[in-house]
Amino acid sequence: MREFITFLPSGISAGSIYALVALGLVLTYKTSGIFNFAHGGIAAAAAYVFYDLHMKQGMHWAPAFALSVLLVGVIGGLLVERLASLLSTAPTVMVVVATVGLLVLLQSLCTAVYGSANIFMEPYLPRDTLFTIDTFQVTVEDVAIVIFSLGAAAALWFFFEKTRLGKATTAVVDDPNLLSLQAINPATVRRLSWIVGCCFASVSGVFLAPRLGVSVNTLILLVIAAYGAAAVGRFESLPLTVVGAMGIGILVAYLPSQTTKWSDDLTIQLLPANLPFLVLFIVFLIVPARKLTERGVRNARRLKPIRTYSPPVTRGGFGALLAVLVAIPFVVPTTDITQYASMLGYFVVFASLGMLVWMSGQISLCQMAFAAIGAGTAGHMLGRGVPWTLAVLIGALVAIPAGAIVAIPAIRLAGIYVAVATFGFGIVMQQVFYGTPFMFGDVQQIAVPRPVILGIDFTTSRGYYYLCLIVAVLMGAAVLLVRRSRLGSLLRAMSDSPVALDAHGANTNLMRVVVFCMASAMAAVGGVLIAGVPGSASGALTGPFNITVSLVMVAVLGFAGRRPIASPLIAAILFQLIKIYPPFNTETFIKYQGVIFGALAVLVAIWPALDVPGRVARLGRFGAERDVRSPNRERVASTPVRPVQLRTSVERPDSRELVGSGTGGRGGEQ
Repeated sequence: MREFITFLPSGISAGSIYALVALGLVLTYKTSGIFNFAHGGIAAAAAYVFYDLHMKQGMHWAPAFALSVLLVGVIGGLLVERLASLLSTAPTVMVVVATVGLLVLLQSLCTAVYGSANIFMEPYLPRDTLFTIDTFQVTVEDVAIVIFSLGAAAALWFFFEKTRLGKATTAVVDDPNLLSLQAINPATVRRLSWIVGCCFASVSGVFLAPRLGVSVNTLILLVIAAYGAAAVGRFESLPLTVVGAMGIGILVAYLPSQTTKWSDDLTIQLLPANLPFLVLFIVFLIVPARKLTERGVRNARRLKPIRTYSPPVTRGGFGALLAVLVAIPFVVPTTDITQYASMLGYFVVFASLGMLVWMSGQISLCQMAFAAIGAGTAGHMLGRGVPWTLAVLIGALVAIPAGAIVAIPAIRLAGIYVAVATFGFGIVMQQVFYGTPFMFGDVQQIAVPRPVILGIDFTTSRGYYYLCLIVAVLMGAAVLLVRRSRLGSLLRAMSDSPVALDAHGANTNLMRVVVFCMASAMAAVGGVLIAGVPGSASGALTGPFNITVSLVMVAVLGFAGRRPIASPLIAAILFQLIKIYPPFNTETFIKYQGVIFGALAVLVAIWPALDVPGRVARLGRFGAERDVRSPNRERVASTPVRPVQLRTSVERPDSRELVGSGTGGRGGEQ
């Protein structure tokens, strides 16, 4: 007990920051129905602005703090609120694409401007010791953060529960038209909510900067850890969110000292530090579905159906495409062939993601985690002398249970919670399992050599390219086969209206599990192809299996279109291949590549709401009507023109007429 009390102050301090982040996330979700995946990006942006003002420009920390919150929290909140209003009728898939695209944009922008290295920052709050608990010293900084966070939580709870405007913020997402009848402007309420939520994120980023250093990846990851506290509060209850944040903070501080006593296993020792991500995923597995009501459920606009071509056009197009792919090794430099092979591996992963997103209406933010499972498993099998083809098959089979586990939230829940659950699964895989020996070996890097199959040497660059092409063609054919089958028709119907499909007796739960299992197996195959290019696989943060790569892939696929084969191929070319050719191989483009991908993903998601073609057409009609059918012109044209008659003499008007005209007595006298 004494040891637990020793870690209590540090746990409360960490839990206070978790609470601050989670409260901002819950606030924006309660009032808009949009889960802001870019919350961590906002916190990181505020930390960088504060670092620039305070450390580089020499500004005192207090005005730098206020200016950072003003620029990122207030102005950024207004911009994000505008984006949220454009997404108010968007399908859940496009909402995820837009917010993930915004996260990728902010992350890439911070990295491009300030670099990816962790920037050390001196503390700006005093760290004088106020009192000591055993060996732990409680500083002024700790007390200030706790008081600020708990005070903000109390004020927010009072605002929601006791004020008229606070109750309006929870009503605006359900029925803004009904709220407007109560003489409250829904747009003003939404702006206020997003400003407060983004200010919470900004303040948390500035608080974390001197503790963790200014690093966009570290800050985003810690902010994501606060999602676990928000999940404990069911993304709804502010008191439960604070309790969950404090509990997670205390356990994260206390458990590492205990796991070293319980076990020497690396996996067990990694669990406490990653407890928030485990909590996030476990909540979606055990909490009853009725407790996780999706906010902002409304009549969203439906995605337009994908236009299908006639069979001759389809066969001709795929035949020409296949001929081009076969001829590539003979027309490109030998040094570029491996990049094309890698592109084909990413095509397989993009095709699996497209099967989930566009065919079934599901969303996955952990697709590269399935690819990592396939690459790691195949590497272990190849190291034991298993043939390459069988090793790839085993890797795909091992990924299927992982897909089934991820499908459990999809069965129980719907909409945005599935995206959050897959996000949590991907982070758990990266933070806990990537570092274990059974994933990438004892040295955290496992060999995935290129094979020799039936006497055919696929170890050369050209040979391995053709092996990847064969596998990619088989995977593409599998996608088309599923799409044209009865299962594909049911999946498209489920994407359009799962309730209507349930009413016709179809088992939508089984279909969700099947499509996740198929997508995970296909992504695992793509992971083996990607790992075969360098000949090894690892869980390094700069490697292809990082959770950030999964987010970028969602953003890229979002603007690559919704066709089952063409869109994944375009996405793979944009993601992996285009950067080796001018002008895209310049340092500037490579540095800002994520910014471009994120901006395009946001634009594609909000494009239907912008209705640019409709506005242009209406503007043209309005101008034509003003020019051709103007009411004034019609009235003037219909009035006959009378000739003007000039008077030759001036006659004095009768005084009685002037009196009768109401001019008064003085007019009559004149």
